[in-house]
Amino acid sequence: ATIDYRYTGKNPNNYVCFGSEETPCPSENLYRIIGVIPTQSTEDGPYENRVKLIKNNYYTETKSGYLESHSNAPNGKGYKWNKGINSNDWTLSALNLNVLNQVYWNALEENKKFIEPTKWYLGAPHYGNFNLYKSEDFYKSERSNSQGYSQGPISVVANIGLMYPSDYGYSIDEKEKTIYENREKYRNEAWLYNLTSSTSEWTITAEREFKDSYGTLAGVLQGEGNVYRTYVNNIFGVRPTFYLKADVLYSKGDGSIENPYRICL
Repeated sequence: ATIDYRYTGKNPNNYVCFGSEETPCPSENLYRIIGVIPTQSTEDGPYENRVKLIKNNYYTETKSGYLESHSNAPNGKGYKWNKGINSNDWTLSALNLNVLNQVYWNALEENKKFIEPTKWYLGAPHYGNFNLYKSEDFYKSERSNSQGYSQGPISVVANIGLMYPSDYGYSIDEKEKTIYENREKYRNEAWLYNLTSSTSEWTITAEREFKDSYGTLAGVLQGEGNVYRTYVNNIFGVRPTFYLKADVLYSKGDGSIENPYRICL
């Protein structure tokens, strides 16, 4: 059993200026704290309380050749969850291997020193029951032994990932209702919601049971405020997510967008 501490609400003071000392913080260096979450740096390693960050803006680099234009992606540009193979195994995903843990990771340069490899949980829910899932249900599925449809591993150690459906679910203070029941509240009161009604954002979590002639599926945060599934070759928004090392220190700032936290080692 672990205890997670998470930011909830419409606009909490959880901004971090990552990799820059400029004032104001450049938009590309602005991140937000999902929470302080016990996690492991190896598959069987000890748990450490570590700060989990997500990029405030959508990632749209152009060097990898994987960025594409599509009206369903925020700002008209995004990525496929997988490209070239019809698999929802995250460990084989082009988004995971090429975009996040190669191009994005290498672009961090000296700021890599703040980041520790992390065990990412790859347990898969059945999104066909999306209207029945509370945040806790997603959380348990993500950490379960239920594989995605393509039968990939149930965890992987990597530097960079994406948010879980449960991260989004816990971004408002609501435990009793399903995310589907609360989708309007999420649109208005969840700081992790950063979409319009016509756009979507990828999560790291695959679909467990369903596949058809169009392919395998993975979870997305939809513009209507719900979490659902869609084909891995669709193009949606991406916000890189990672955990800081346990010994990263607070330097200054109050967490507001005008005065974000600054960190040091």
